[in-house]
Amino acid sequence: ADTKTKGGGANEQNEVSSADSRLKNAMLYPSFPVPGLTTTTETDDEFNLYNPLISISDNDQYVHRKTYNINGAISYDIIENLRLRSEVGYDGFRNDMDRFYGTTTYYVRNVPSAENQNLPALILTNTNRNSIRNTNTLNYNFSKVLGKNHNLNVLLGQEFIKTELGILTNVIHGFPKSFGFQDARVLTTQGKANAIDNNFSPDDKLLSFFGRANYDYQGKYLLSATFRADGSSKFSPENQWGYFPSVSGAWRISQEEFMKGTKSWLTDLKLRASYGTAGNNNIPPGQMNQTFQNSVTTWVNGFNNYWAASKTMANPDLKWETTVTKNIGLDFSLFDYKLTGTIDAYLNRTKDLLLQFPVAGTGYDFQYRNIGETQNKGLEFSLNWNAIKKTNFDLSFSANINFNRNKIISLGAIKNINGTSNWASTEINVDYLVEEGSSVGRIYGYRNAGRYEVSDFSGYNATTGTWTLKPGVVDATAFIGALRPGSMKIQDLSGDGKIDLSDRTVIGNANPLNTGGFSVNSRIYGFDIGAYFNWSYGNDIYNANKIEYTSTSKYSSRNMISIMESGSRWNNLRPDGTISNDPAELTAMNANTTLWSPFMKTFVLSDWAVEDGSFLRLSTLTLGYTLPSKISEKLKMKKLRVYASAYNLWLLTNYTGFDPEVSTRRRTNLTPGVDYSAYPKSQSFVFGLNVNF
Repeated sequence: ADTKTKGGGANEQNEVSSADSRLKNAMLYPSFPVPGLTTTTETDDEFNLYNPLISISDNDQYVHRKTYNINGAISYDIIENLRLRSEVGYDGFRNDMDRFYGTTTYYVRNVPSAENQNLPALILTNTNRNSIRNTNTLNYNFSKVLGKNHNLNVLLGQEFIKTELGILTNVIHGFPKSFGFQDARVLTTQGKANAIDNNFSPDDKLLSFFGRANYDYQGKYLLSATFRADGSSKFSPENQWGYFPSVSGAWRISQEEFMKGTKSWLTDLKLRASYGTAGNNNIPPGQMNQTFQNSVTTWVNGFNNYWAASKTMANPDLKWETTVTKNIGLDFSLFDYKLTGTIDAYLNRTKDLLLQFPVAGTGYDFQYRNIGETQNKGLEFSLNWNAIKKTNFDLSFSANINFNRNKIISLGAIKNINGTSNWASTEINVDYLVEEGSSVGRIYGYRNAGRYEVSDFSGYNATTGTWTLKPGVVDATAFIGALRPGSMKIQDLSGDGKIDLSDRTVIGNANPLNTGGFSVNSRIYGFDIGAYFNWSYGNDIYNANKIEYTSTSKYSSRNMISIMESGSRWNNLRPDGTISNDPAELTAMNANTTLWSPFMKTFVLSDWAVEDGSFLRLSTLTLGYTLPSKISEKLKMKKLRVYASAYNLWLLTNYTGFDPEVSTRRRTNLTPGVDYSAYPKSQSFVFGLNVNF
């Protein structure tokens, strides 16, 4: 495939947070300019945001992409039931992207050095990725050797995969202010080269040997065994090879002699069990040795340096991550398959997890390590009921439910890891607690105690402009700042009379108690309808929007969420705009308010921002009509069906955010369930036509 794209998808990816900006843009900027009221160059310096209309009009890109996919296979029957098969594949990918930033974009105002700011910039990126694959298998069926009651199939195989990746990036700043996109692309020498980064990733090679045997006796007793040996170039020679056996078996109980009396109602009953291991090497190649990069930096004693170690620390001791899975299940069918279902219980353990581990104080950002062991266990149930099946009327139901619990068995040499979602940078810092013996997804913060009332203070000192707390009232100055009536109050869990880091505790859990779904399908004459629901129950959501938009630690314009204008917020202002410090007047002014004042020193994560994320959603509703065959045949058609589908049609939840099905801070698996400027799910409606000739 050969694809050229001009301007498609150009946007400001270098803002403080592209995800964060979506919600702020909706609050700050109109969706289209209004002559006399808005301009296309307005900015918000507090938010470091720029009008999204600028992002569309003053930056551009050109992408030329070529992809190649070639596959071939040959099979040869050596003897009867013995087949040799060889497959060869090649995947090629080349992507040339030229990215231009005009004078009004966030990038040129903030990223280049001072002398090149507010001047056009150009980034040229060339990506080449090539992958070859060869798979050879030998398959033999022993059915004729063992007789009709036995069925044995054995497969032996070998596979080799090699991937090469090269990325060349050329960053050019400081073009003449009058330059547009085409000028910069043609006259690159008129700019100033800022960085040339030629990254050729070490070859990623995987060599595998595997075998599989499937056996069954009269379709009643089934046994399967597999074995894999995988060697990866991502690990040192001592750790390159991983060995992963698996075995599974099933017993079709319904075919036993002692079950003959159940044939009238029990159509099929099968008991299953399995034990298996699987390996994971999903890390970038080249982590065994230190890599270097060339660009203009000031990492070395404040001086420009053109050759320095990357920000990832090497680790020659990395090895395969291994998951051990144990499962037992039961499949059943009743009343000639009118009612079918499955019951599964599972226990999965993963050890030597490959994780990015922060290495502060070393000069590096992180290092890949094999850390600890985790466990997932649970139960799954599914049920399908064909309630009615007539010539012109069908009605069926299906449902499933899952109960999953995760647990951290070990963290190696450490006992806990502080998880950081990083939506508020260092203002909140640690907001998830990961400990041995507990689950991933525990939200860590303070317990909210409402607000400071006038009765919590002994008085106001007009000379110093400060309020004095009464003895015994908890002091939260370290986090809230100068206290006054209306300031947020935090519970003193340590009992020392002041709020500090020791007062944090687990205030929520992002893991649901259960998840599931159900559907209803029906057909009456030519009409058909299908409704599909899904749910989650018992999970908490960390609503970061409630914190940011009810706090003014940095930006006064952040006091703009609907809850702050509902009349429930603490008020210090008289009608004439002056601030009241009179105790009696403040008490009267806030007799009907319940929320604290937004003025505080820093963002504070409390259980007030942790909400129940349970929901029930009608995810899909489809209505269709199929023309009678007599009519469609007259139209020279075998079948004609028209339909309409609606997606995300209805939602039941107590969550106050846009959508409870959210997890925006996915940089790490340690911080699930954060809602920070998440783009809400859209409703969509589709009308279609299916025609068979």
